[in-house]
Amino acid sequence: MPLFRKNTRPAGTAQGPAAKTAPAPPAAPEPPAPPVDNLLGDPDAHRFRSELAEGRWQEFHDFLQATPDWTHRGFYVGKLASISGRPEWLDEWVAARPGSSLPYLFRGTHAKNWAWQARGGGRAKTVKEDAWPVFQARLVDADRDLARAAALDDRDPTPFAQAIWVAMGLSLGQAEIRRRFGEAERRDHLNGDANYSMVQALARKWFGSEREMFEFARSVSAQAPDGHRGHKMIALAHVEQWLDSPRGDAQRSYFLAEPVKAEIRAAADRSIRSPRYAAGRFAPIDRNVFAMCFRLMRDYDAQLEQMRLIGPLITTHPWHYQGKPGQAYERARLLALQKTTESAQGRPSL
Repeated sequence: MPLFRKNTRPAGTAQGPAAKTAPAPPAAPEPPAPPVDNLLGDPDAHRFRSELAEGRWQEFHDFLQATPDWTHRGFYVGKLASISGRPEWLDEWVAARPGSSLPYLFRGTHAKNWAWQARGGGRAKTVKEDAWPVFQARLVDADRDLARAAALDDRDPTPFAQAIWVAMGLSLGQAEIRRRFGEAERRDHLNGDANYSMVQALARKWFGSEREMFEFARSVSAQAPDGHRGHKMIALAHVEQWLDSPRGDAQRSYFLAEPVKAEIRAAADRSIRSPRYAAGRFAPIDRNVFAMCFRLMRDYDAQLEQMRLIGPLITTHPWHYQGKPGQAYERARLLALQKTTESAQGRPSL
């Protein structure tokens, strides 16, 4: 059951038996990997992660209830619900707070994440056959809880933003995906989680196409004011298209095309480089995305400027597309330093 479209590509031509090559030089050792912090250094998130690991959910419930900002609430739920296994206190929380949307939202988000843990993040052909029933069963549980959370709090966009991923995994089709997005958008215009989910859902590897994905990303950017995080959807769409490009020269040169570079720079100018950009707690998420785009564009000065602003708050996404996130980040940083030094010395830099 191909829930994630296969993208077959021709393999490279192998050399014949008569071809001789020089022995490959020994691989350079990997640089020490800086730590990755998907909780963005947020002390509350780190504290609650420790408490939840011990089954203490009560204070976290009160904290979420007192957090009216949907983006902030979505951050804590999305990040802290990434728990391995199925802890018993999830059901305890639901039973203890039956009239609240929060335990259903958290348990549903956990079930969604747990389903993807069973499936893995690769394409359909990489998924083990016995993982599909587990994946689907967990997604059905997630959908039930997220629907209950939405019914208990008609203002919160987060259940629908999370439910987009459930609809993708269950192959419910683009009409249902768009309906769920519309519900999230109705509750919170330009909601970041919902917009990111839609860029993924409209990519060719799922239920869309290059045209649909870019139409959506550009529509979000067109609606967003200067300084808004929504302009990042342009960069995310280009990352998706880069991943979908045939491996080899086409993928290596994707970010070197002038129209691509111009659109990403314009998106950066309207978001992370805008005087109106509010560099709050979520800025590292935005800056990591643009930093990797600048790296692939070979705009090393722009890359290093974002890395300076990122500081120690390196995120898994999007660096995991180039290997282990911390090591990929550090390789990119060291290369940029090398290239800018060569440029300052008047040496050619490729």
